[in-house]
Amino acid sequence: MATAKKPRTTAQHTSTRHTLTHEPPVYDPAAGKKALETRAAALAAIPQAEVLVIRVDVETATYAALGVSGFVASPEVKARFARLPKEEFDLTAVTDLAGTCFATLYALAEARAAGALETDAKIPVEMAAEAAVVEARMQALCEYHFAEDPEIKPELDRLRPGVGHRDLANDLLGYARIYDLRPDVVKADQRHYRPGDAARARELAGSMIQAFSAAMTPKARAARDQYARTWTLLQRSYDEVRAAGLWLFRADPTRDERFPSLFAAARPNVGRPRKQAPAASGDAGASGDAGASGGPDETGSQGGTGEGTPPAK
Repeated sequence: MATAKKPRTTAQHTSTRHTLTHEPPVYDPAAGKKALETRAAALAAIPQAEVLVIRVDVETATYAALGVSGFVASPEVKARFARLPKEEFDLTAVTDLAGTCFATLYALAEARAAGALETDAKIPVEMAAEAAVVEARMQALCEYHFAEDPEIKPELDRLRPGVGHRDLANDLLGYARIYDLRPDVVKADQRHYRPGDAARARELAGSMIQAFSAAMTPKARAARDQYARTWTLLQRSYDEVRAAGLWLFRADPTRDERFPSLFAAARPNVGRPRKQAPAASGDAGASGDAGASGGPDETGSQGGTGEGTPPAK
C-alpha cells in the first residue's frame, strides 16, 4: 500500500501579466481508493482495444499531472476553462483531474502489491531470438521511411526505448500497426520488407503475451488490467485539459511548462535503451541487437515504470 507523500515539486508559474502560484494536492491512499471506486464504471467502459500500453514511468507522469491539477483548480485558472463553450469542453476534465491522479497512484500501488508488474514467465530462446530479428527488421524499415512522418514519428519515439520480452512483444504489435498504416510504402522497400513480417510479428507477440498472462495469478491479472485502464483514463483526461490549456495560454511563453507532455515528463530512463534508431541511410543490419531484447527480466519495468495491457491489433 502506498503511503501518503507530498508531490515532488511545488510549481510556481509566472504569467506575462501576473504571477500564479499553486500547491499541488497531496496524495492520500484513502482518497485514492475512493477515487478508484467512483471511477469503476468509467474504467470498465474502456474498450479492451483502447487500453494503453504503458511505456512511461507512471508514477512520475501522474505526479506531473497532479501538479497541473493544482494549477487548473485555482479559481482564476478554472474560471478561464469554464468560459470555454460547453459543447467543446467538459469542465469535469478539470475538476476530476486530481481525483483521477489519485486513482492512478492507488491502482499502481495495488498492482505492485499483487505482483502484477513482475512475471516469472519464460519465453523459449528460439521464440525470443526470432522476435528480436523480426522486430529489428521492421524497426529499420519504419525508422528509414517514417522518421519524419508527423503521424508516425510519435509512435516511433514511443517504440524505440525499452528493455525486456514484454516490451519486445509490444513493439512487434506497434510496428505491425505502422505497416498497416502505410502498406504501399512498406511493400516498396527492397531491403527490409518481408511479406510475412507483420503477420508473424502479431503471432509472436500473441504467444509471448499469452505466456505473461498465464504466469500471473488471477488477482495479479485483474490488478494489472485495472492499473492499465486507470492510466488510460488519466491520459485521456489530461490530454483534454492540456489541449484546452495550451490554447487558453497560447500567448504565454511558459505554456509548455504549465501543461507538459506526460510522455516527455516521464519517459523511461532506467537502464540502457534496447535499441537505437537506425541510421537515416538505412544501413542498420536486419538482425538488430537480438541479445538486447532482455535477459531474465521479461517485465521491462523497474520502480515506477509499468506496462499496460497491449491493445488488440
